[in-house]
This record gives sequence, C-alpha cells and structure tokens, in this order.
Amino acid sequence: MKFDFLKVGEKKLALSMILSTLCKPISMLLSFVYVPILLSYLGVTNYGIWMTIMTIINWINYFDIGIGNGLRNLLTSFIVQNKFKEAKIAVSTAYVALSLISFLFLIIGSVAIILIDTKNVFNSVEPLKLVLFISFFFICINFIFSLSKTELYSLHQAEKTSYILILTQCINLVGIFSLSLFGNGSILAISILTGFSTAISYIIFSMEIWRKKKYLAPNFHLYQAKMLKAICNLGVEFFIIQIAVLVLYSSDNFIIIKLFGPDAVTPYTTTYNAFGIVNGLFGAMIAPLWSRFTVAFVRKDFIWMKKTLNKLNLSLIPIILVLLCGVLFFKPLSVIWLHKTLFFDKGLIPMMGIYYFLMIWGSIYSTFLNGIGKIKLQLYLAVFGALINIPLSIFFGKYCEMRTTGVLLATIICMVISNVPLTIQAINYLRKNSSN
Repeated sequence: MKFDFLKVGEKKLALSMILSTLCKPISMLLSFVYVPILLSYLGVTNYGIWMTIMTIINWINYFDIGIGNGLRNLLTSFIVQNKFKEAKIAVSTAYVALSLISFLFLIIGSVAIILIDTKNVFNSVEPLKLVLFISFFFICINFIFSLSKTELYSLHQAEKTSYILILTQCINLVGIFSLSLFGNGSILAISILTGFSTAISYIIFSMEIWRKKKYLAPNFHLYQAKMLKAICNLGVEFFIIQIAVLVLYSSDNFIIIKLFGPDAVTPYTTTYNAFGIVNGLFGAMIAPLWSRFTVAFVRKDFIWMKKTLNKLNLSLIPIILVLLCGVLFFKPLSVIWLHKTLFFDKGLIPMMGIYYFLMIWGSIYSTFLNGIGKIKLQLYLAVFGALINIPLSIFFGKYCEMRTTGVLLATIICMVISNVPLTIQAINYLRKNSSN
C-alpha cells in the first residue's frame, strides 16, 4: 500500500486551495441565514446567554496540549515516508490521549456546573445547569473526533475540513427552522441541536476516512507512551503559541468594554468583522499549505518552498489594494449595511486595514514555519506579545486618549515585533538550505 506524496502535485494542491477558499463564502452565507433565525427563536436575552455559553465552553478546544498540531506534522511525515504502521500507532495514541483528556474535562466540568450559581454567572433566572452539562458533554465528544481534521490535513484534503463545517451548518439550519415551527426560546433544544450537528458531521467524515485509509483508524491497543512523547515534543510548543495568540487577539474586546464601555465595542467589532472577511478567505486558501510544507521539508524540496513563499508574497499586492478600498469606502458602506450611522474613533478604520495586512503577512510565514516544525522563535515572540499587549493597550487607549484605535495600535505593535523576526528566520533558513 504505497502513498507517494510526489503525486500530490501543483494541480491537486491548487484545487484544494480553490475549494477551501470557495467554501468560505458558502459558510458565511449559511451563517448569515442562520443567525437571524436563531436570534428570533431565542430572543435577545437568551441569544446573549447562549453566545456566552458557547464562548466559555469552546475554550476547551484550545486545551488539547497541542496534540492535534503535533500529530499533524508527525502524521504527515510518516505518510510521506510510507510508514503506515507508525502512522496508525501515532493516530491511536493521539485518540487515547485526547479521550483521557476529554474524560478528565467532563468530570471537572460536571462538578463545576453543579457547584456554580448560574443565576449570578449569567445574570439570568433561566435553569441553565442541564444546558451547560449537555453542551459540555458534546464539546468533549467533538474534542476527540476533531482529530479527523488533522487526518484530512495530513492527507492533503484540507477542503474536506470545510465540508465538515458546511455540513454542520446545514444541519443546524434545518434544525433551527424546524424548532422555530414548534415553539420559541428553548436554549436546551439549541444546545442539543448544536452538539449533535457537530458530532454527527465529525463521525460521518471520520468513518469515511477510516474506511478508505485503514491505517488512520485508531486502535486503542496500539497506544504507546513514547509516541505520545514524540507528538507532544512539538505539540506542547504549538499549545503555548495557541494560548498566547488567543490571549493576544481575544483581549481587545474585554479591554475596550472595561475602559470605554459596551457602546465602544459595537463600532470596533463591526469594523473588525467586516475587514476580517479578507483574512478569512486568505486563511482558507493557505490552509492546505501547512502539511504541504511538511512534505517539502521531508523531501528537502527547498526550491518548491521558496517558489511558494514568493507566490504568497506576491499575493499581498492585491490584498493591500482590497484593504485600501475597504479603508476608503467602509464608512459609507457601513451605513447601507447596518441601516444606521456608527461613530468610529479617529484612525480606527485605517488602523484596522493595517492590522489585517499584518495578520495575513504573518500567517504566510507562520504557516511555513509551522509546517517545517521551526517554531521555537515563534513561541517566544507569541508569549512576549501576549504579555505586553494588555499594558500597551491601556497605555495607548486610556493615557494617550486614543481609545479603541490605541487598543488596536498595541496589538499591531505586537504583530510587527513578531512578523519581522519570523520573516527573517524563514528567509535565512531557505537561503542557507537552498545554497547547500
């Protein structure tokens, strides 16, 4: 049973990138249809409670100790070298480890749900303990089966991870439409629907992967402690980066609402979400490249790496033009879109354009370095950025009186501090190895 990644050529890679990119607007459209129906079904108060529950519980997805990303690089390396026995052991070990972690989270979460006072936490008289337990249960189940995405990335089928999301959204859309015909306002029904839709989507794709690639079907008897160590050697570093980046990019809203009140959050998040469309499309496009860089690294195909990075750098030119158009026309377009005029702090809109340019630029080189496993520098820079972001945000936003623009400027400074060294590291690595 040979699997030669040399056959994963430019055409197949390009097709995967195109399909991943095309799936993004489809997903956005489904979300656009789903949200107002959900809002109408739950009502403003229950919708806010549900969004808060989802935000809190989804944090568990970041606590896999880096097993998912560590497995991604290791599994891709095994497959490209036709080491299918080792691949099966690695997959089995990862599933066992995540199952144990999920079981531990479920116990801790269940105890916490029993002990907490939901009325005070959510400022609601709604009985939420059963909702929280069901949501947490499904999150733990989906936590395990989400490894199917890692397997798809390793097989260079990144577009299928988008298919999982779209299938989940379709089930949710049919479900919420059906629920809206029979009643209103049940958070419990929504928690069951949301958990079930994700679980069934993951299970369907997992079964399909295991049917076609027997060596990717987990066997709990094949668990090996030394294989877990191999996965976690790189995985733990990925985990720390993941948490640091989460803190860096998730803290702005909390800082803004604390310093300037909830009214300041709306224009900020509106601008953030609108410009974020460009980043979402670009992120979907380059998603297949992480594992492809791993293949090139194993094959020592430095010429392909260099050519691909050059192409990605050239793609920054049209992205700059799109972001510039966004800066020039966002304010009048926002009036048409929202049917109301928002007050944007001075400099916020152009600063948001710069922010997303830096994010896209950084994603090019972090994807490359993640793929080849050179992430030590990225780890230090991510932790440093997470540590200085909040003090800088308070300084620029409050003491320099730049408000939300200052908060965003602090994040931009952290991104520049990270992007420049990572770009230099990637260029030097390719220059050194290409010459050899």
